[in-house]
Amino acid sequence: MLITIFLITILSSLLITMILEKFFSKKNIFIDSPTITSIHKKPTPSAGGISILISYLIFVCVLVNYVLFDYDAFLVLLSALIPIILIGLLDDYYSVSIYIRLFVQFFSSTIIIYHFQTDTNVLNFQIFSEQSIIIIFIFSIILSIWLMNLYNFMDGIDGYASSECIFVSFSASLIAYLNSPESLMYLYLAGIGAANVGFFIRNWYPAKIFMGDTGSVSIGCIFAFFIFYSASESIISIYTWLILLSVFIADASYTLAVRVVTKKNITKAHLTHAFHMLASRKNSHKYVTKFLISINLFWVLPLALLSNAYMDYHVIITILVYLPLLIYLIKIGAGLEEQGII
Repeated sequence: MLITIFLITILSSLLITMILEKFFSKKNIFIDSPTITSIHKKPTPSAGGISILISYLIFVCVLVNYVLFDYDAFLVLLSALIPIILIGLLDDYYSVSIYIRLFVQFFSSTIIIYHFQTDTNVLNFQIFSEQSIIIIFIFSIILSIWLMNLYNFMDGIDGYASSECIFVSFSASLIAYLNSPESLMYLYLAGIGAANVGFFIRNWYPAKIFMGDTGSVSIGCIFAFFIFYSASESIISIYTWLILLSVFIADASYTLAVRVVTKKNITKAHLTHAFHMLASRKNSHKYVTKFLISINLFWVLPLALLSNAYMDYHVIITILVYLPLLIYLIKIGAGLEEQGII
């Protein structure tokens, strides 16, 4: 039965993606046209993330008929996700002010953090002073907002953001199953990956459709939700999540830091992320996406499993994961120079 549900999710994602692709092209809406800060060559339908989100909701609705589910958590996810989806759609249709987007992201992040930190005491608040609690609360909100935005920043070449989501979702699902199979959280994590598989088929180079802000920021929101949800249930350590998302976190964070230091406009679109530069130098989207998949499978996943198995050393292991990534970012010059359109 579970295999059938996953297959339905993948097929529905593929079908909805193809329908959106044709509908947007026919009606000439949600079309992403090439600009100086783009690396695609022709107008391409965007907002394909709608198919991922619809497919995942179908997955959840079907699954709740067969297994137990935390309805309070599901309501929190919907309450946080719906505003993100709506503002993403508006931004994909016509550009929305960054301040409005940040306000909506702040609202959604606050819902998540309030539920899982204040109500469930995920960070063991009783050992902190009231002032420390406020600082941790605010810091957690900022981290959630950053995760939403960095995932959007890293959605820049064909198949890149979608393949990362598939990897992180299924890897987190495996770890959740190893730690707490009875919680069934692993099923809901795997569902995110399944909902991305169908879209990924059409997003692979040359991409027929992009996920847009509707998809990328929403995926960041979903990951933020599950990071704090799994931590509140002591199923997956936050350090393990940091490892699983390390390639995206490292590239987005380092590039932003460099642009701040070099006094660049950080709100302006650019082509200075490491994946932009590598794609330009190799003149290939496929090379970079395959490179990401290889790093994730042969470096990130083994160390994430190691961190999960030896939690006394997860800080050291996390540093070990990020160190070569940082060295590579410095070597390639992330954040320092604009690259041409591929």
